[in-house]
Amino acid sequence: MSISSGALVFAVAAGLGADASTGAQASDAFVESAAWDVWRLVAATASVLFLALLLTAVHVLRNANEWGVTGSELKLWPHLAFGILGTAVLILGRIVVGGGTPELPVKALEVRVGAVLTTSLLAGIPWVVLVWLAHETCHLLQQRIEELPSIPPVLESSSKSRSKDMKPSRRDVIEQLLRLWRLIELCVGAFALGVVAAIVTASLLRAAFLEAYPARDDEFPTVNVIYYGVLFAAIASLVNLPLIVVWRRSARTMVDHTFPLPPDGQPTEEWVAARTRLEALLHLDVSLLRNPLTAFTILSPLLTSALGAFVPLVGEA
Repeated sequence: MSISSGALVFAVAAGLGADASTGAQASDAFVESAAWDVWRLVAATASVLFLALLLTAVHVLRNANEWGVTGSELKLWPHLAFGILGTAVLILGRIVVGGGTPELPVKALEVRVGAVLTTSLLAGIPWVVLVWLAHETCHLLQQRIEELPSIPPVLESSSKSRSKDMKPSRRDVIEQLLRLWRLIELCVGAFALGVVAAIVTASLLRAAFLEAYPARDDEFPTVNVIYYGVLFAAIASLVNLPLIVVWRRSARTMVDHTFPLPPDGQPTEEWVAARTRLEALLHLDVSLLRNPLTAFTILSPLLTSALGAFVPLVGEA
């Protein structure tokens, strides 16, 4: 972490703790406790992380073509508008419905927690937009792949004949698929970081609640943090897995069109070797369920919530 980032974290932490006491003796004692200081510091770190993710997503959106996303100029603003509208509805819904924040002896606790949550929601907008744009690009790319001619089933060994068969348009499609895969990895990693930060912040808020009211653990049970992780795992899966599936379908179509089964149904060793190399290049040599991105998408929120649920227990030990 750079000096400026560290300074920003401490500035946000100070803001989250500014004028926090209600004036009561119990409130004075709580806002000076280690549990409250830890939550403020972690919540501030999470907020700065959300800001960094937001700026990263904006940079990627401005250079979407370099990441394999085509036609983004035409669809970017409608997607952004829809994402902003959906986020505004979520924020307003939380304000109207209320709840979800434990009762702690802290002035305007709902506002402090809500500020961190709002930052996370705003940071997620451009990443969701990137996923939508990449999803649509994969659909368009699959149509383009189907229009490409197949490489002759009998491959000659000379590099000259191979370079003749491998047309630039086919190479461009493969390169675009690889750029899109890099974008998918970036999106999955960004969502995972955001989810982990949100879950850790929530679990430490629970730890602070139990520090203030040890006898009221039934009001903020451990299972709530587990449910939180399950919810985020489901959301991350709904956002990321469809994109991974449609990308793999496009990549599989590319392999099938590049190396179709010979007319006699007897593939040569060279055909098998060339097809296998392309499958490995496009990450198709690993099944969807065994793919690290799939496991990372689903398991990171679950493992984080499971560990976060036991933070108060560790403190008691």
